Amino acid sequence: MLETQFINVDLSLLERWLTGWSLARGVPLPRHHGGGLAVDVGWPDQLRRHVFVDAGEALQECASRIHEPFVYLKAAVDPDHMRRALPDRWTIEAPHYLMCRSTPISASAAPPAGYTARMEEENGASLIRLLDAAGQTAAIGRVALNKGTAVFDRIETVESHRRKGLARALMIALDAVAEQAGTTERLLVATEAGRALYLSLGWRVLAPYSTAVLPAPSL
Repeated sequence: MLETQFINVDLSLLERWLTGWSLARGVPLPRHHGGGLAVDVGWPDQLRRHVFVDAGEALQECASRIHEPFVYLKAAVDPDHMRRALPDRWTIEAPHYLMCRSTPISASAAPPAGYTARMEEENGASLIRLLDAAGQTAAIGRVALNKGTAVFDRIETVESHRRKGLARALMIALDAVAEQAGTTERLLVATEAGRALYLSLGWRVLAPYSTAVLPAPSL
């Protein structure tokens, strides 16, 4: 896909996405920093993340000041573009996709037979679990709501329960939460595998979303 297709991805959109992500994860909200956005995540395996609209001068300048592992650079570009922008010491991770939807999902889907849904609150997000007959979590996902934007995060299905329609049912249930809140914008970042599901539900790709990080030193 040509990068000219993604002109609508600006810093304000990324800030709306990152704010929802931060609420869902229970970490500090993003701040403007060095031409992009930064979140002080504070996890052992992710100290901080810097997010940019592209892999231009601002991202490259930020990268030049980072020398420790577990500080992530993210940008709305494809992995090849990110690779060309950074020195070889940076590892480029598998591609993801920034996706959006403005209207509610029109489909309806109850959990498949043998599964039940349970909703709870976690950090700043609504969390829905699909439970199997034994009461164990088979699928889980979150949606964080903020000023008309719904951010969907960590949509996961346990491997032994995959290919049963759980992810689809989960997304529709989460979307209903967003609809009840009067959401006008829905955002998520999808893996390559997840993208196909979201496209089938009427989401569209805004841009590739790439990640770079310095590898941890070998022990």
